[in-house]
Amino acid sequence: MARWFVRTAVAAIAVGLLVVATAPPRRQALVLSSENADGTIAGIVHVHTNRSDGLSSPDDVAAAAARAGLKFLVVTDHGDATRTPDPPAYRSGILCLDAVEISTSGGHYIAIDMPAAPYPLAGEARDVVDDVKRLGGFGVVAHPDSPKPQLQWTDWTVPFDGVELLNLDTSWRVLAAQSGWASKRRLAAALLHYPVRAPETIATLIQPTAILSRWEPLARTRRLVTMAGADAHAKLALWNADPGESAFALPLPGYEPSFRVLSLHTQLDRPLTGNAQEDAAALVRAIRGGHVYTAVDGLATPPSFTFTARNGAGTAQAGDVLSASGAVELHVRSNAPPGFTTVVHKGTATLSAVRDTQDLTVHGPQGADVYWAEIVSTSGAPPVTWVRSNPIYVRDGSDTKAQMPRAFRASSPGRTIFDGKSTDGWNVEHDAVSLAAIETAVGSSGPELRFRFGLASGPPVGQYASATFRFPDGVRPHDALTFTIRAERPMRVSVQVRDTTADRWRRSIYVDETAQEHSVAFDDFSPVGVTHAPTPPLEGIRNVMFVVDTTNTRPATSGRIWIRGAALATSVP
Repeated sequence: MARWFVRTAVAAIAVGLLVVATAPPRRQALVLSSENADGTIAGIVHVHTNRSDGLSSPDDVAAAAARAGLKFLVVTDHGDATRTPDPPAYRSGILCLDAVEISTSGGHYIAIDMPAAPYPLAGEARDVVDDVKRLGGFGVVAHPDSPKPQLQWTDWTVPFDGVELLNLDTSWRVLAAQSGWASKRRLAAALLHYPVRAPETIATLIQPTAILSRWEPLARTRRLVTMAGADAHAKLALWNADPGESAFALPLPGYEPSFRVLSLHTQLDRPLTGNAQEDAAALVRAIRGGHVYTAVDGLATPPSFTFTARNGAGTAQAGDVLSASGAVELHVRSNAPPGFTTVVHKGTATLSAVRDTQDLTVHGPQGADVYWAEIVSTSGAPPVTWVRSNPIYVRDGSDTKAQMPRAFRASSPGRTIFDGKSTDGWNVEHDAVSLAAIETAVGSSGPELRFRFGLASGPPVGQYASATFRFPDGVRPHDALTFTIRAERPMRVSVQVRDTTADRWRRSIYVDETAQEHSVAFDDFSPVGVTHAPTPPLEGIRNVMFVVDTTNTRPATSGRIWIRGAALATSVP
């Protein structure tokens, strides 16, 4: 027995020594002085607490951030944005902002600096982006290149404000999704090395972004803030599930180790004062302005980094727009240690890459373009970006704005579906316990169709109510619908069409107390569930429906909607 114990102990020691010997090297400790400090403050965006699917309370998470040496924290618990966010506050000396991560049918969207929404934000990505913008929030696409379909971002045409080009949760998922044993061995080794050097181990799993080809065309037309998200839960769900989806989860990586892996450095327009409300406003201004850079502290810390551009129009820092005026001079200054390579990019092309330099000047061409810089640790394999800047935009004109929804001109109404006199052709539909009614009414602008609804109480289990018009012979040759609509309070109404097979397609619209004219093209509708065609076949459409459901309306909600001028139309290019 004693001999067995000795052998076991020796084997355990040998394994322990092997784990230590093969662990990633300690992150490099850098020196900041008054001469090389860049004046930024470090923090983390994209963190979950136990208010959604994270492990610990906001106070405990803030305490972990303080131990990691951070200055701010943006908590992004999952939700529909109807909860009133906590006011900015200092917890354990950390400036804490309360944001929200919203699930859409086309990925997840983080909303920062936004009041409580008057109705649940959900549904298509374009609608959530529209709502966040309307409410004054700053929206960031979360983990857009995740290999998990539910987490991937799918709509690159909508005007979101920012995008995560680095997400720690995505990195391990990418490795787990790869075929072959090499990636599996890396993950297994990481589990062994994590107790020895947690931040360094997590940093070795970071994968290069897969969406530069998506980002670059957008950046050429409008400002787009790039950043990193810790996506910290302090939970590792098994079988590649989300932390909230699995009853079995390991309490790692912990908050503090995650906070030591990467940080978002922000350049404020004034120092922090200790006044949470004023400091939060300065922090949000910096984030909105793109005056931030991402650093992977698991490689080396603390970083110092500046990226500027100069031409005949003046000087700009990362995140700014510079008018095109002659050739541009780009300057990178950092405290990069030996073995790191400073790279300056023009779009997705490399202008210059110089190893072992802390001061680099690069001359670019004349004309409009997008420039950004990164510093890459090239001493190991594979290379890992240590610091990434936001772009500097050299423009020969103003930024363009993405259009949402797709704009078109409509011809004169081709077929009126409300004559202002009766409800002929209209009826109501609803689930077994909700209520709906439709009638004519006279408003300040003339006859209207008044639709009353009351969704049943209880959990959201498909409650709905709709005002429905029937077309016995289809809608062709028309391909659009025009109408004027208002409601008692801000809400979203799902305009839907249904064909002879009972398949449905929808287009959500925002409605409030002010009557608004809308023109919606049927080929801009999206499927409701699985349909036999991606867009509604005009010859098969039999119903137009104005639907209130639990996508954007809470159960037990009642109200009234007024519709006038409803008619089929033909879109004109």
